[in-house]
Amino acid sequence: MSELSKFSPEAQQYLDGDSAVRLEGAERASADRLEQVIAAYTAQLRVPGAEVDGAVMRRIRELAASRSWWSWLLAPRAIRVRPAVLAVAAAVVLVVLWRVGEREPPVRAAAQTVLVRFQLAAPAAHDVTLAGSFNGWSEGIPLRKSVVPGLWVVTLPLPVGEHQYLFQVDGNQWTPDPGAHAQVDDGFGRTNSVLVVGPRGVAGP
Repeated sequence: MSELSKFSPEAQQYLDGDSAVRLEGAERASADRLEQVIAAYTAQLRVPGAEVDGAVMRRIRELAASRSWWSWLLAPRAIRVRPAVLAVAAAVVLVVLWRVGEREPPVRAAAQTVLVRFQLAAPAAHDVTLAGSFNGWSEGIPLRKSVVPGLWVVTLPLPVGEHQYLFQVDGNQWTPDPGAHAQVDDGFGRTNSVLVVGPRGVAGP
């Protein structure tokens, strides 16, 4: 709570210098003591003289004299550009963009894919997977058991073209597809099956 909040509205008007207000008793004495405290505090305040202004101006002149060439470059300034210069710059940018666009290769259309069904008759198998050139011979694609007993099947979207592949039975036995279009030697003592996919589906053998 501030000191003034202890006084009545009349006392606050008295402290503001309203000569029409008359205070009596203890409130008048308290208001007079507060005025004395304020006067004593004000007398201790030191108002800066002309020497402070002179010191500030000297420092400003020193800073201005010590500015380097890069300070001049960084200083903000208005730049006027003629319309003709802007037109030439815009023309140069358009020519550069046109040349860059000519050098960019045309966007290739997405490769056409065809759904291809793979199947292998392996009645004694517990697990059959498929790997080939279409998946980089990476982790095998699992086949599922068909409604036909002993037949394992899977349907994959393959791009148009020639693909080599093999089945893997129970995780260790690589098995060619007996129904493939062709069989080729992979160069490592193994035979890969070959499948040719055309725009309208699997091509005949």
